[in-house]
Amino acid sequence: MDSIDDNTAWRGSDFETPRSWVRALTPAMADEIVAATAAVAGREFWTLTPNCFPLPCTKPLLAEARSDLESGRGFTVLSGFPVDRLTLEDVRRAYAGLCSYWGHPIVQNGVGERMVDVTDIGREYSHRSRGYSGTALLPFHTDGTKGEPEMLHYTGLLCLETAQSGGLSAIASATSLYNEIAATHPDLMPALRRGYHHHRQGDHPPGHTPISAERIPVFSFSQNLLHCRFNRNNMEWAAKEGADLSDTDREALALVDAIVACPGFALSMDLRKGDLQVINNCVILHSRTDYEDATDRKRHLLRLWLNNPEARRDGHRLVEMFAPPDSRFSDTPWRAA
Repeated sequence: MDSIDDNTAWRGSDFETPRSWVRALTPAMADEIVAATAAVAGREFWTLTPNCFPLPCTKPLLAEARSDLESGRGFTVLSGFPVDRLTLEDVRRAYAGLCSYWGHPIVQNGVGERMVDVTDIGREYSHRSRGYSGTALLPFHTDGTKGEPEMLHYTGLLCLETAQSGGLSAIASATSLYNEIAATHPDLMPALRRGYHHHRQGDHPPGHTPISAERIPVFSFSQNLLHCRFNRNNMEWAAKEGADLSDTDREALALVDAIVACPGFALSMDLRKGDLQVINNCVILHSRTDYEDATDRKRHLLRLWLNNPEARRDGHRLVEMFAPPDSRFSDTPWRAA
């Protein structure tokens, strides 16, 4: 079985210097972002485009970051986002305005949200609720698989406040994961290529199935490019709803967990206030350690899911596999917040 030899194949141990993967926004760029935000006061953040949010000084850096996502390592991190110079609502506009250079925000849940607050509101991580609303460990996974209306290409996280302890982000190359399995356990690749049903964690309309319409391949290819979708908890919860999960399937899932846990495989990131992490959701898995908030502040990140109509990875039928059109998220909520 052939391995994939491109820039998306890397290991955490390749990055010997801490934060060598950061692209820093200069003070002039931060000033430009603040000025562009003032010019769109009152606008809904999801309507912003490069035309109404001009960033001539910052644009070359954003082009480099987009290259990271599309033809490079599959992730980028910008530092120095001016979160302390803006109100929370203006931060949302500034964040979406900058990200409009990479794509447009899609709806993320049945409430109709296009930007999610990743902070602790006391909800457990289970088959009934999403993991970003609590403090528990989030194992390595890719985002989506609940009913997004468009292909999810990039996941963005803007750090507004850090935890007192824990809450470290980690990412891993799906390409390196594929190569390792192809080289060491090719017998398990068919199970991963066939895929698994995913549980929707309660984020589906009343009367609709709680699991994905079809099996979602962990590894698939379109236009000769790798697409990865993985969330072991979703797969295990789907099995409790009656989806098939054989001993071989479980062995393959355990192998994925074991590989990404190997020392030096993943890259750990201590995201700081003002850091913006963006990953290509097709080729990067991500995780977060459990955390504890300080008494006077709470860990808080803002999440965007971006669709890039010009992305090299087209997603082929992934959206259709997740849910039929009448069961996908939309601007008209069918679930209470």
